[in-house]
Parts: sequence; C-alpha cells; structure tokens
Amino acid sequence: MKRSVLIATVSLLCIAQPALAGDTGIYLGIGGANGKMSSCVNTSCNYYDTKSEDSGHLRLVGGYDFNKYIGVEAGLSGLGSYKTQNAAGTVVGTVKVSAFTLAAKGGYVFPHGFSVFAKLGLASVNSKYTADPGWTLVGSADQNSTGLVLGAGGQYNLNETVGFRLFTEIVSYKDDAYTSAVGGTTLMAVFKF
Repeated sequence: MKRSVLIATVSLLCIAQPALAGDTGIYLGIGGANGKMSSCVNTSCNYYDTKSEDSGHLRLVGGYDFNKYIGVEAGLSGLGSYKTQNAAGTVVGTVKVSAFTLAAKGGYVFPHGFSVFAKLGLASVNSKYTADPGWTLVGSADQNSTGLVLGAGGQYNLNETVGFRLFTEIVSYKDDAYTSAVGGTTLMAVFKF
C-alpha cells in the first residue's frame, strides 16, 4: 500500500499542470494514513487493536479556498480494518470502516509557503462487521451512520501548484453496535488548480 501511494504521488507530481494558485481556488489531495480506533458500549469502553490490519489506507480530498482564511473540504477515506473485542478483551470479529466527510476549513497562510489549518464537519461512515466463528453481531453487518470529523495540520507549498500536507483527523460516530472514534495521521500531496 505504501509503495502504491508513493508511486501515485510521484506520478501526479510529474503530470501536475502549472496554475495560478494564489490564496483561492480548487485543490485535490491524495495520501496515505495510519489509524487507531476506540469504541464504547454504553459506559463500558472496549478497545480495538491499535494497528489496522493493513499497513495504511488511502485518503482523497478535494476542496475550495474562498480566501487564505476560509475554505470547504470534502474527503473520501478508508479508515482501516480492526479486530473487535468484547468486554473481556477476547477478539470476536473484524470491522472495516470508511467515511465520506464534508467540513468547513479555517486557517492561516504564512509567508514562504507554509500554512496551518483546522477543519470541522460531518461524516457519513460505513462500518462492515464480520464475526469470528462462534460469535454473533449486534445489529447489521453493513451499517451506515452519521458522525463528526475534526482535523488540524500544516501544509508546505513547494510552488504555486504542488504542496505537501501533514494532518491529524478524527472521525467520531455511533452505529448499531458501538460509539466509536477513528483517528490517524495523514501525509498527503496537494495539487492546486
């Protein structure tokens, strides 16, 4: 997965077309993320594995900056696969999580290409549960729910078209089985048009 993300990033850098970036406009980003998940049932918290089963997951974003302070951003993220545990800590199955997010973004652009930002918005989350033999699921195996997304990070622009972003994002949601939060750090190439 890491090799695929690296190849895709380098390929996009090579074919990116020059554009007038300024402080406004459309941008697209592609990157790889790690992930951690925690979950609670009522007041009892059960924790998933701290590492997803795959080595990383792909994140795509697209957005529009109205000016150097305010923008809007949509994202599509595979949030990883995790082993689920019961209250006794026994592994009972697997959950694979993905999300579509839409968020307001605020930030500040410093001189010399560096900027910081934070975002807050809504997430549409899909959870696919698979129970291990001998265990049963709570609710449906394929669940859709609505949650919140919160993120913050920084970006460095190499030129008017290409930049790199490092950020942390948390998606919080409640489905039939759990109240959960998936968080991780993403490294992403961003292309402005």
